[in-house]
Amino acid sequence: MAKELESNLLNMFNQSDDRNCFDGLEDVCRKYSHDLSAMILPDIPVSVITEQTPIWVIRRTENADLGIGKYSVNSLKKAIQFHSGGPVKVGTKGLTYGTSAVECFLSGSDAAFPGDADGVVVDDQNQVRCVIEYKKHTIGDALDNHLINRYYPSPDGRKYKRLEALRLHYERVNQSPTPLVIVYFSTREPVIRLQEIDRLNDDSVDIRRDSGNINIDGKHSNDISKQVIQWLGIQI
Repeated sequence: MAKELESNLLNMFNQSDDRNCFDGLEDVCRKYSHDLSAMILPDIPVSVITEQTPIWVIRRTENADLGIGKYSVNSLKKAIQFHSGGPVKVGTKGLTYGTSAVECFLSGSDAAFPGDADGVVVDDQNQVRCVIEYKKHTIGDALDNHLINRYYPSPDGRKYKRLEALRLHYERVNQSPTPLVIVYFSTREPVIRLQEIDRLNDDSVDIRRDSGNINIDGKHSNDISKQVIQWLGIQI
């Protein structure tokens, strides 16, 4: 029964749009020696998830075909802690909302699901041009008061160091500058802002470039995108 379920899950994955996405990502990952895998998580209430709740991982096998393996939430926790260098917490309350029930479950443990890179800009040669971190500003206080220097090194130091390590890896492979850029956007007013990180110090952050607040009131999303791409210095 278990093998039949795994076979069905793999067939469903291969017939879905996710397979096309996987293949496209694999082209980029191959260039940077990343091992790509896809994780299938159960869509069940957080309250019924336990350490033994099953998850499935899809990855390339030695014969180049896609294979699927069954694991548990507990094994995922151990992998997160191993690759994160120890316990990982998101605070005392955990997540009320998340991209999956498993992520919400783990947020209350010492193996919180690690944040990913919000965006990676890739050109038509599968070369990463920059790493993007999006910061949504939702409170009434001015956006200027909630830039990276307020949240680094605490409480977001580990997240930004991960992003910096990823950026450095791309830069070494590219043998050309590959910046880390933060894109701030406000839900309270029509304003965005971009900052390119120069250096993450132990207790401070140096900014290489800062767009200042950009008023986007009345602008079409396509025009905003072009303005951002132009600021990044990427030819399209």
